[in-house]
Amino acid sequence: MVELNEHDAAILRNTRRRVNRARNFPENTCAASRHLHLMANQLAAGKPYPMLQEEPAHCAMTMLSVLESLWKARTEVERLKRHNGRAKLDAQAKP
Repeated sequence: MVELNEHDAAILRNTRRRVNRARNFPENTCAASRHLHLMANQLAAGKPYPMLQEEPAHCAMTMLSVLESLWKARTEVERLKRHNGRAKLDAQAKP
């Protein structure tokens, strides 16, 4: 594995720390997100993850599943923000 420069290594450490703090098993995890976390931790530690070569389609399904969940969650958050914003405007408009 290629050695990271100091800046990128710091970003990677920070990202791993934030991910570990955000994980709240089992409330906000699923099998795919836990599998992706395992893959990412192995790769971030400079270790191989043999399944990437042995079963690339399975790893791709894991990644795509997590992306689907992420994008759906972001869409729902935005929908809720818009709904909340309209409710606040309606409340302000009432005398």
